[in-house]
Amino acid sequence: MNLEDILNTGEDPSDFWNNVLQAVAEDWQLSQCVALQVDGDSVKLFGASQGSNLRSAPAAVRKAIMTHSPQPQVLEENKECWMVLPLEISGSASQISLVAARDGALTETEQRHLCRFVEVAVAAFTAQKKAEVSEKSLDEISRVVDLGLIIGESAHFGEASMKLCNELDTQLKAMRVTLGWRKKGLMELVATNHGGRVRNDTETAGALARAMDEAAEQDCEVGEPKLAGAEINQQHRAFSQSHGNCQIFSLPLRKNGEVHGAVAVEYPADSKAVTQERVDALRVVLDLVSPQLVTLYEKSGWIGARAWRSVRKLFASLLGYRHTGWKLAGLVLVLGFLLCCVIPITYKVKAPFILRTEASADLTAPFSGYIDTVEVNVGDVVQKGQLLVTLDKRELVMQQIELRAERDRSLSEARRYEAEGDLSQMKLSMLAIEQADAKLEVIDYRLARTQIRAPFDGVIVEGDLKERLSSPTQVGEILMRIVQISDLYGELQVDERDIHFLQQDMKGEIAFTSRPEDRFDVLLNAYEPVAVVKETGTDFRVRVSVTDTPEGWWRPGMSGVCKVDVEKRSIAWIYLHRTWNFLRLKLWF
Repeated sequence: MNLEDILNTGEDPSDFWNNVLQAVAEDWQLSQCVALQVDGDSVKLFGASQGSNLRSAPAAVRKAIMTHSPQPQVLEENKECWMVLPLEISGSASQISLVAARDGALTETEQRHLCRFVEVAVAAFTAQKKAEVSEKSLDEISRVVDLGLIIGESAHFGEASMKLCNELDTQLKAMRVTLGWRKKGLMELVATNHGGRVRNDTETAGALARAMDEAAEQDCEVGEPKLAGAEINQQHRAFSQSHGNCQIFSLPLRKNGEVHGAVAVEYPADSKAVTQERVDALRVVLDLVSPQLVTLYEKSGWIGARAWRSVRKLFASLLGYRHTGWKLAGLVLVLGFLLCCVIPITYKVKAPFILRTEASADLTAPFSGYIDTVEVNVGDVVQKGQLLVTLDKRELVMQQIELRAERDRSLSEARRYEAEGDLSQMKLSMLAIEQADAKLEVIDYRLARTQIRAPFDGVIVEGDLKERLSSPTQVGEILMRIVQISDLYGELQVDERDIHFLQQDMKGEIAFTSRPEDRFDVLLNAYEPVAVVKETGTDFRVRVSVTDTPEGWWRPGMSGVCKVDVEKRSIAWIYLHRTWNFLRLKLWF
């Protein structure tokens, strides 16, 4: 089925899309062919070939459809090749894609011809709908739209330009068709339907180029007689008067809203071919072929010319009047970065710290027994000699009474044996008395140790014993831990990437996690020569002494952040030196 048959199958857009896709499926041997439009998370189906069902597509294909990629995507799923081909449809706000499946993948050329055929068919149908009020305009569009396929098959810009002029001349039956291209801001003639080399140093060529410039500057169709929408046609009128009052109209060639060239069509003075319907039809065709012409032109010429065009285009976009806001923002960013490279501020090494103390004591159970009373809680500040914990002494008291009774008995026996004159038994009784006295000394010692008192002024940091009342204890078991509040120092955990910046007697500040608004001065003393390897990295232990007066709420074990002043460095170096060092290690330079 050719393009004309597809256009004549019906006026319903859904029928048109189904017929186009069915023809595409037959010509390119596709098992499935679907056209759809993706707008955000919503999908609009335009049409499908017979037997096509997008729901049967693999999940990877459906995911590729929702990516909105402007490039063709080819996926191999279940021994079948799926292709997601984006279409360039003029006037569509969202991307329209062609989803096709077959046994083997299409080549890039076949994909391009497939997309070009669908794009030409859509452009033709759009033009047909616009011009359906005029049967004559419909016939002209059906003939001239084939030009899009001819241009799409061209491999070079010169070939495409010549074909464009010749086909327009044949279809429009014009006196002359000329293609001009914007170079260095001005139009230059590049092709005409007469063939041969086009000269730009003649008066006629200059007048025709100025007429094309007039259309390009206004970005609309300009002609003589005057066309609707054009405000100025001086150059067209001058050209017409100097060439026998011929009729001429020019149409700009656009891509992405930028004018790259123009086409000028000339008719004799008595011709009646210059009509608004013909201009509208030609406008549709040129919008279709313009992107392809621009692409071919960018690939034409030797490598130096292509590079120069790319550089000029880049600087034109940077220095032009468009996108002023973005350019101003970029300029501000560049200036800000340059200022950051020259403005110095104090570089500070940042490291977490833990507050520690020089003196601490573990209070242990002196003997096996039971906890009787607990006088303090964890976190309480205690004074030297303050009672902290008492152990149950009832068993010791019972042992003491029993031993005293045993001693008294042994003493009575010794006196009796002395009166009887039995010296050996008397000595044995005296030995029993000595043994009882020794045991009583042990009992007295333990009774004195049943009261555990604070060895110095400090704070209880471990040992919540109130839930262990009447519970047994073992000899040497740690019951409480007390630390001194005085002589506190900070232990920094400095990353190995920053340790070489630190030196003795450097000054800094610490801030506690619980009181970040308060700052306290510290002085760096020394760091341990052995690193501590952890899962998060390697740290060095650095000790800092607090030069400010310690606060009453300070407790050993509190943590926070310490910043040590190093030296003056630029802002850019401070925030980028770690990234630079990382790249140097990775790239080894």
